[in-house]
Amino acid sequence: MSGAPLRLLLADDEPLALRRMRVALQAIRDVEVVGAASDGVQAMSAMRELRPDVVLLDIRMPLADGFEVANAVEDCGSPAVIFVSAYESYALKAFETSAVDYLLKPVEFGRLEAALERARERRAERDAGRRAEELASVLEALKREAHGRDGPRYEREFWIRDRGRFLRVPVAEVDRIEAERDYVRLYWDGRTLLHRETMSNLEEKLDPNIMLRVHRSAFVNWNRMKAVRRDGNGRLMAVLQSDEEVPVSRAYAQRVMAEMKSRSRA
Repeated sequence: MSGAPLRLLLADDEPLALRRMRVALQAIRDVEVVGAASDGVQAMSAMRELRPDVVLLDIRMPLADGFEVANAVEDCGSPAVIFVSAYESYALKAFETSAVDYLLKPVEFGRLEAALERARERRAERDAGRRAEELASVLEALKREAHGRDGPRYEREFWIRDRGRFLRVPVAEVDRIEAERDYVRLYWDGRTLLHRETMSNLEEKLDPNIMLRVHRSAFVNWNRMKAVRRDGNGRLMAVLQSDEEVPVSRAYAQRVMAEMKSRSRA
């Protein structure tokens, strides 16, 4: 839960530094020190056992330094890392590890409080991402169940991960779709969204009466098209209501023109 206290692990080989940190933390709301370690190996063991939200981590420690500990966080619940050091020279390398903050000893109370607030925000983002992934799993299971019960169906909507949440994007409201390496880019509601999918898979999932493939790397929404024309080089172009133009490749030109004629007769 985002409102739960931040569970902290302290790692420093200086007993005085640990005591000072504990005293400073007593004045900060909603934090709980769940453990302490005096060397890098102890710190890694404590992370695995205690699964803290945040590790306040010295850099120069016996057995394993702070960077070695930071490199192990993914296997230990991925706690946020706040480095606490007497040396400025490690700051750049510290931030390369995606640390939340880098605090210099003696630690200023305001800087410590601000760093923990950033760690709290990161935890909230991580929790939101997990909930979004769980929702995606449920939706996928429901789709598989419906497919097995009623036979093949075309996708009516995309669920796009966006900043720790999932956006519902109706297929009928997407202007066009373009390939982008291992993803596709959806043009929707004045913005673009990346979605991990292949063009060939999409062609099987999308209703051709809504989304027509006009190029090996592009679909267009029939209801957003207002014309088909040839440019100065003789290339066929699908013109959207937004006046944007999407090339129609030779491989798909005959299909597009046939569909245009069929719709005009209807």
